[in-house]
Amino acid sequence: MAKNKRRGIGGNKEAKTDEKPPANGKCDILNLTKNQILIFLLEFLVVSAVVLVVWYYYLGEYYQSAIFFCARPILLAMSCPPALIDISFSHVAQESGYLINFNLVPLVALAIATPNLIPRKRLEMLAIGIPILFLLHILDLVAHFPMDVYGSKLAQMVVYSIGVSEVAVPFIIWFAIAVLFRSTGKK
Repeated sequence: MAKNKRRGIGGNKEAKTDEKPPANGKCDILNLTKNQILIFLLEFLVVSAVVLVVWYYYLGEYYQSAIFFCARPILLAMSCPPALIDISFSHVAQESGYLINFNLVPLVALAIATPNLIPRKRLEMLAIGIPILFLLHILDLVAHFPMDVYGSKLAQMVVYSIGVSEVAVPFIIWFAIAVLFRSTGKK
């Protein structure tokens, strides 16, 4: 690693330049070569497409029903009128709202496609990730009511925050389990 001295504000500072990749040609993440990373990304895209089709045509509707089932008592406890809850759930269902919860797709695809990950870690990724996403989906649905019906700015902030975080959560869980605390083994 070559270091150059340069003068910056406040005196002499050393800056790193021309950092060399590891001698074995592997990337630090998952200890894969560039070609293996490319294969992993392609496999992730293919698996994602397959899981998305299964989600859209088979599983999404059941998952959405489970979200509705769990959100209903919370909304009733918040004094939301039952008729309004039913109308809202019906509207979400008609709009293929279960695609909103599609972020389970990359989580499952990452669990399947990640190379050199032992089966226990794959299951751990799903066992941790699915409940976290499920709870986020319930919170998202519940927060939509005060936002949509009463114009609550707090609920709007919650909905928008969840919308951003739900996209990142599958990748954060994958990174934590597969990269930070990885155990390697045969796939």
